[in-house]
Amino acid sequence: MKNLKKELHFFFKLSVLSFLFIFSLTLKLGAQETAQPSSENTETAQEKTEDKTNDKTKKKEASEFEEKRDTILYGTGDDILELIKRLKSDEDDRFDADLQKIFAETKIPAIRDALFAYFAEKKNDCLKADALMVLENKEDFPQETVRSAISYIRELAIYEGIDSLRTILKDEESEYRDLCISAIGKIGKPDDAVFLTELFDSEASDDEKKSLIIKQNIMFALEELHPAEIWDFLIRVAEDSDENTIIRGTAVSALGKIGDERAIPILSEIFEDKDPILRTAAIKGIAGFKDAKAKNIIIQAFKDSYYKVRLQAIQSAKEEKAEDAVPFILYRAKKDPENTVRIAAIEALSHFNNAEANEWLVDSFNEEKTGLSLRLKIAESLLKNNFDLIYEDVKAAALKAISEKQKNKFSAELGKTISTVENTGTAPIAEAYLNHKDPIFKSIGLDMFKRNRYPELIPLVSEIAEDEKNGALSRRAKDLLHADPTESKAGEASGNTSTPQDKQTGK
Repeated sequence: MKNLKKELHFFFKLSVLSFLFIFSLTLKLGAQETAQPSSENTETAQEKTEDKTNDKTKKKEASEFEEKRDTILYGTGDDILELIKRLKSDEDDRFDADLQKIFAETKIPAIRDALFAYFAEKKNDCLKADALMVLENKEDFPQETVRSAISYIRELAIYEGIDSLRTILKDEESEYRDLCISAIGKIGKPDDAVFLTELFDSEASDDEKKSLIIKQNIMFALEELHPAEIWDFLIRVAEDSDENTIIRGTAVSALGKIGDERAIPILSEIFEDKDPILRTAAIKGIAGFKDAKAKNIIIQAFKDSYYKVRLQAIQSAKEEKAEDAVPFILYRAKKDPENTVRIAAIEALSHFNNAEANEWLVDSFNEEKTGLSLRLKIAESLLKNNFDLIYEDVKAAALKAISEKQKNKFSAELGKTISTVENTGTAPIAEAYLNHKDPIFKSIGLDMFKRNRYPELIPLVSEIAEDEKNGALSRRAKDLLHADPTESKAGEASGNTSTPQDKQTGK
């Protein structure tokens, strides 16, 4: 009996100890679970944080949108003019409908003028009816508004305004004459060109200087139009040795643009004139002809003593894709005494993709002794016209220069050059500039982002936007992030390294 009691007592103690151990272990596990949430709970917490951040960003976007909208609704004239500049700079067209409404309501001429210029640059014809109305009732508007309306009609080639332009030109004292002549040159038809020749022949102002300017402007417009209907008129002016040289030269160029091969002997003879203006015009006019004599004249122009003749030879050869002219262009790029000619030759060579020229261009870019202006021109031209040929060299030079203080000028100027290139392959360079401590380089990085909107750099631009210490850069970064991506001058895809030619040919 005693033994039984002892055994029961032992088992009782053991049970109590077991219970206490299990209870203690349960408490510890519970504490650990409380201190260390499950991965599921952790992910939920992260998602909540991200949601809060997104909500905050959306609220800021809404706030900035409302701020601009309030400026449009309630701002002063100066406020609205400043906003128009900002929207133009940021390529933000979310408020175009509001701005169009402002045009209809405002009594401030400066705002009307700014909006004519704003929509003209965007090639938006929403103010077409307004521009035509201003021309028809020009006496009711300030002169600057009438000028803005004419410029708008010219830029958008609104032919419905041609009668009003002609009417204004018939007023010999019109302060809008030169602008109307230019507009007709842009939007006119053959009978409008004939109208301008009649205006040219009837010009008889007592002020010789004023008369000369009017006739020169008429001839510039006729060169732009160059219909066959004015062939005889152009020959008469081109061969008139008593006529002003600039007017004669413009007639010579227009004569060649008509494309009639009867012009070749005339242009050939004029190229032998001692006046370099006429020789330059002859090269410009003869460029489009495939005749062997015409080609030979252009080749001879590369050796002309006057630099503008050589410049025109380079331009004509580039426009006509004259492969046989490449050796002459390359020589000009290497040896010409005029820097402007060398720069023009470099730009032209980038279009030909000639092996010898390409090798020289890349080697010259990598050689610091080449000179800043020429190195920058090589980078700009090849990045736009033969991206793959120069990109790695440009990237290496940019990343090296940006890390060396003594090369700040080169890295800044090279960065500005890269920011003009529409190709998302430049993302690594943009990232380096955005990460730089110097606000100048950050700003250049934002220029690159504005051009291409690299998807992989959006988080980095967001950091700049959120950091108020960045001041104006923060605001600019926010505006870039909020701009409509479809309006950005971006490449088609991240990492795209296709050239403009590839896009055109569908490669």
